[in-house]
Amino acid sequence: MSDNFSQYWANEIDTLGLAPQNRHICAFGDFPSTSKIDPNHDIVLVLNGTNSGVCPPDLDWILPDRAGLVIADAVSAAYTRPIDYKRIDVLCWSWQKALGGEGGHGMIALSPRAQARLKAGGRKPVARLLRLHNADGSVNKAFFGGRTISTPSMFAIEDIHSALDWAEACGGLPALLKRVANNYAVMDGWVNSTPWIDWTCTNPAARSTCSITLRLVREQHAAGEKEDDGEIVAEMIRLLEAEGAAFDIWSYGDAPPGFRIWAGPTVEAEDLAILCEWLAWAYSETCEGSIPPEEARVVGHGYFPTSKARAVQPRTESPRPLTAALESPPPQTLADCYDAILFDATGVLISENETLPGAAEILARLNMSGQPYYIVTNISSGSEETIFARLRSAGLPIPAVDRIVSAGGVARHRVLEELAAGRIVSYVGSAYAAHDIFGEHPNLHCADAGQTFDTLVVLDDEGFDFKRAADHILSTFQRRLIATGETPRMIAANADIIYPGKNGSLVFGPSIIGPMLQAGLAPFGVPPISVEFMGKPGRAIFEECIARAGTDRLLMVGDQVDTDIKGAKAAGLDALLVTTGLNSCGELRQDENGAADFVAKNLNQIFDGSLFPHLRSATYSNTTD
Repeated sequence: MSDNFSQYWANEIDTLGLAPQNRHICAFGDFPSTSKIDPNHDIVLVLNGTNSGVCPPDLDWILPDRAGLVIADAVSAAYTRPIDYKRIDVLCWSWQKALGGEGGHGMIALSPRAQARLKAGGRKPVARLLRLHNADGSVNKAFFGGRTISTPSMFAIEDIHSALDWAEACGGLPALLKRVANNYAVMDGWVNSTPWIDWTCTNPAARSTCSITLRLVREQHAAGEKEDDGEIVAEMIRLLEAEGAAFDIWSYGDAPPGFRIWAGPTVEAEDLAILCEWLAWAYSETCEGSIPPEEARVVGHGYFPTSKARAVQPRTESPRPLTAALESPPPQTLADCYDAILFDATGVLISENETLPGAAEILARLNMSGQPYYIVTNISSGSEETIFARLRSAGLPIPAVDRIVSAGGVARHRVLEELAAGRIVSYVGSAYAAHDIFGEHPNLHCADAGQTFDTLVVLDDEGFDFKRAADHILSTFQRRLIATGETPRMIAANADIIYPGKNGSLVFGPSIIGPMLQAGLAPFGVPPISVEFMGKPGRAIFEECIARAGTDRLLMVGDQVDTDIKGAKAAGLDALLVTTGLNSCGELRQDENGAADFVAKNLNQIFDGSLFPHLRSATYSNTTD
């Protein structure tokens, strides 16, 4: 037993009279020796002790061919540390702990060995709320398929779903564990550089990386200082609470006087660094003066003595950490200057169906910071739901489908207007793409040489032969021109004439159809064919972005000058050209009207500050008023 929660488990086993038990006990702040544990017995252990800051160094001592069951309390270990599930038979955790949810519902996972024990162990008198058996004594597996033992709060379920969505958007369990490791590194660095504080758990191998427990180091106190450690801690906490800097960080009652700080994945490393500054300030304030003698008393958990003589007053000679943190800092990176960032997909985030280097990390960083972003793509080979699923499967941690702004999605509204007006609409692209975006309609059909139509909508479909499609519909345009003196309306979802192909090659995109039809009809004196662009560089897709973001302080990040950069500039937005995708060999063309505001070699430059010195004064002034 390494902490109070282990003690609670042991006491409960005694109360239930389940079996004689061996308690493996050690000093507070360490983990017991596992050398005397009998693998033929059931083992109950806590995977993360929040009051002692102790966890098992590893689970290698649990044998794969053990006879007993291993029951693990993972209430605060879930989502905060790696767990070797092959060495555990019963795992229990709760919704509210590591991910910060408000629903305190318990969860349990049973291995096949644990389920066999339930069935073979016979019926035992337990509360109905905890019964996992069917009437015949078999395990009711419906509980592990979504059924609940009792009716939980739907708000609590929605809360944990939101927390899990956030976790997935961060990059899943590996990203959560990395956040915990970063938080621990901040605290460990501060402890190592601060002489008056140390870890409660002095064994680094058994030290929790998320349940930070610290103790004062008595021998480092100033000479002649007589105050009790508990009083010093109490006064420090009182000062921190009065400043609104920290709450509920008192160590557990059985622990040495010190601090208990949660550093799980929902906590930001920057906030912990600020807390360290506050702790140093509070210690200095407490030890430079003396605690009023009338307040000297036995101090217990949750009690903060008042101080009539030493209320903290704002000072001008030294900055206060929290005040500095709450002030709005001047922008230091390009991302700081905008309310939201717009990313092109192909050539910026993905190539074919593979994520480009650094793209997933950039989106995960934005997810964690809370800065909005949108994927603005000319992909129109499916609905925005289909595009969302495709990008997610490629490894991009996009949190929700409303972050996808596609040319097909914008074209959908326009095509439905045409159909509602009774016009015949033909599409160039696959039937799957058209029906996925527009749905089924009697006046919507595939374009071919034998049918007439009022409106032609050009979609984007990988592998589709747009040059051949132009050959098929050229005669239809000619007949319509002869009969009415006009050509059909033309809506282009994807305005890309070229885009990156395999092995760095270039291929014709869907908007090659317009120039090809224009050239084919030139001998007949056809006027310029008017094309209504829904995607970039058309204005419609950028207006959709502004509407969704609720602001026009947006930065467009793209790899094509003709679509991404020119389109953003025409819509009044700033643009950054990345030399990936089409620009991997340099900028194709960047005349004065289409010049990007910034040029970067990679997406990391949005955050690393390297582009900040090049910001135009107008951009800076727009972000600071």
